[in-house]
Amino acid sequence: MRRTLLSLALVAAFACGDDDSGNAPPDEPAGLPTPDLRLLALTDLEGKLEPCGCTSRPLGGLDRTVARIAALSAEAPSALLVVGNVLFGPPHGQAELQQPAIWEAQTLLTILQDAGVAAITPGPSDLRHGLATFEALRSAAAARLLAGNWRTPEGEALPASRVIELGDHRVGLVGVSALPPDAPLSASDPLEAARRAVDALPDDLAARVVLLQGDRRLARRIAAIEAVDFVILGGLDQADALPPAQSGTGWVVYGGRQGQGVLVLDLYVRGEGRFIDVSAWSREVQRTRLEAEIEDLEGRLRRWEADGAEADDLARQRRRLERLRRERAQLDGPPVLPARGNAFAARWEPIDPDAPKDPAVSARLESLARRINDHNRRTLADRRPPPVAEGEARYVGSRACASCHRAAYAWWQRHPHGRAYATLQERHREFHLECVGCHVTGYEQPGGSTVTHNLDGALVNVGCEVCHGPGSLHVAAPSPENIRRAPNEQVCVQCHNEEHSDLFSYEAYRASLLVPGHGRPLPSSEP
Repeated sequence: MRRTLLSLALVAAFACGDDDSGNAPPDEPAGLPTPDLRLLALTDLEGKLEPCGCTSRPLGGLDRTVARIAALSAEAPSALLVVGNVLFGPPHGQAELQQPAIWEAQTLLTILQDAGVAAITPGPSDLRHGLATFEALRSAAAARLLAGNWRTPEGEALPASRVIELGDHRVGLVGVSALPPDAPLSASDPLEAARRAVDALPDDLAARVVLLQGDRRLARRIAAIEAVDFVILGGLDQADALPPAQSGTGWVVYGGRQGQGVLVLDLYVRGEGRFIDVSAWSREVQRTRLEAEIEDLEGRLRRWEADGAEADDLARQRRRLERLRRERAQLDGPPVLPARGNAFAARWEPIDPDAPKDPAVSARLESLARRINDHNRRTLADRRPPPVAEGEARYVGSRACASCHRAAYAWWQRHPHGRAYATLQERHREFHLECVGCHVTGYEQPGGSTVTHNLDGALVNVGCEVCHGPGSLHVAAPSPENIRRAPNEQVCVQCHNEEHSDLFSYEAYRASLLVPGHGRPLPSSEP
C-alpha cells in the first residue's frame, strides 16, 4: 500500500501561566514527514477567550490560536475537535457575570464554527447556566456536538458519533462525557456508551478517536477498547499537556486547560495494525527517566563499592548500568519511522504572546470586550461599597497622601501600581468584574470602591491604601498608630497569586518597593 499520512493536532485549553512545567515536549525534529491530514482540537477551554495578560508570559488567546490553526491547516486538509468543559469555567458565585459569560460562550462558539469545528464533546460546566442556555448553544453547534451518553429531560439522546472525510481518509469520532449525579441532564455509563458507538463505526477508517470528558482511569479503560486508537481527554484539573500514555493498544492524549498551546499528533497510516509512538516528546520523557535512573544507580554503586559489597552483586549492577546507558544512547538523534506498521508522533506547541493573531477574531474579541464593558457600566452603575462603621477609617485616595509624602507619591505615579487602571482601559476592561478588583483601591471594602464607584477617580489604580489601609484617620492626624506601615504577604497575594503573577516572590517584591522616600530615607531633607 502507498504510504499515507494522517495527522491529528490537538489545541490545548486557554489560560494564563508559566509553561515551564517539564511536561511541555520539545519541537518535533525535521526528520519526520510533513503531515498530509490534520485534526485540530481544543481541550478544556473553560470559556477562555484570552489570557489575562498579568503573567510573565501569558500563553494562549483565541485570536492567536485560530491563526495557528489556519497555519497548520494550510499544510494539510484539517478539521477541528473540541472536548472538555468548553463554554464555561469554574463557578464564580457572581450573578452579574452570567450574562457576560453567555455572550462569551456565544462568541466562542461562533469563532469555533468559523474555524471549522468538526466535533464538540461538552463537560459538566457547560450546563452551569441551565438547560435553556445549553439548548440554545447546542442548536448552534448542530450535529457537531457529540455526547452519546447524554439524554435530555425529554429522553432525547445526543449524537454519539460521526465520520469525517479528510482527503483520501476517513476518521471515526465518538464523544462521551461523564456527568455528576446532580447534573440537569441524565447520563449513562460513558464506558459502555463509547464501546457501543465505536462498535457501530464502519470498518474502513484510518483511525477511531474518542473524545472523552472524564478522568484518567476512564480514559485508560476506553483506550483499551479493541477498536479505539486514541482518546482525546478533557476534564483534568491540570494546566499542562501530558505526553501520550498507552493503555492496551490505544493511546490517551491530553492538551491541558484554557488554550495555552497546540498539541500535534501526527499519524502515519500504513495499512493494518496498531499505532506505535515515535514522538520526540516521549523520547525526551524516557531520556529524562533513564538519566535519573542512571545517576541513582551510579551513586548506589559508589556506596556499595565503598561498603565492600559482594563482587558478583557489583558486577550484576554494573551490567544493568551498561544496559541503561545503551538505552539512553539509543535515544540520541531524531526519531525515525519504522520500516513497516502504523506510527504516530505527538508534540505540543505553545501559543506564545508574540504569535500572529487572526485579525477577524481579534476584532470580534474587542467588540465583545466593549459590549461587556458597556453592559457592566450601565447595569452596575448603582453598585456601592459597604458602609464604613462609626469611627473607622475610610478611603481617601492616594492624592491625599501627596502633601506629606511627595517623593513617595511621585515614585508611585511612575510605578505599575500607579498605572494599573489604564491597562484595563486600554483593553476596554475597566468594568469587567474578573479584572477590576486588582486594578483599583479598596475594592468591595467598606468605604472603598466597586466596579463603577471609585470616588470620582480617587481610587483608581493600586493606590497607597491598598498596602497601607484606609487613610482618613491618618490624614486627619498623622501617626504611626493609625496607618499600616507595611503590608503582610496576605495583602499582596490576593492579586499577586499563581494565576495572575506567576513569578511573584513576596520578599523580593517587598524589597523592590523600598526606595528613597518610600521605606528608605531621602538623600536630602526633602519630606
